Amino acid sequence: MLKQYSVIIICLVLLVSCTFFEDRTKQVQKVDTIVDFNSIDAFPLFPECKNIPSRDKQQICFQLEMAQHIYAALKQYPLMASEAVNDTIFVKLRIGINGKTRLSSIKIPEKTSELLPKFDSIVGVTLQNIPKLQPAIKRNMPVSTEFTLPIILTN
Repeated sequence: MLKQYSVIIICLVLLVSCTFFEDRTKQVQKVDTIVDFNSIDAFPLFPECKNIPSRDKQQICFQLEMAQHIYAALKQYPLMASEAVNDTIFVKLRIGINGKTRLSSIKIPEKTSELLPKFDSIVGVTLQNIPKLQPAIKRNMPVSTEFTLPIILTN
């Protein structure tokens, strides 16, 4: 009888110490599931900005190039108003994962909209003529981004 108990105890000890029953969830790697959707790893880039090593300088280059393209395009359209216009218009533009820029929304004060009724369509055409950009990057994948660009009108 003692032999039977000792055999059962040895079998139980072997079963308990076996790694077969070990918790499988401990072997799963932890995955970073917290994603900050308000930041990107790399800004959209114009071809002129690709070789700049610093992320901050790439952002400045992007902003300057975008402003230059829009300013140059707006100069082609004569804007005539019956009164002096001194206002700021906020243009929200979207750069898609394919690098194409399009108008997302535009905020024009009511008085400026009355004085320059075709300004929103001119801005839309202007954004269509911006060259294709390298899209923004988040976790090594291209993502679409939105930026608000202020356009200051003065006479």
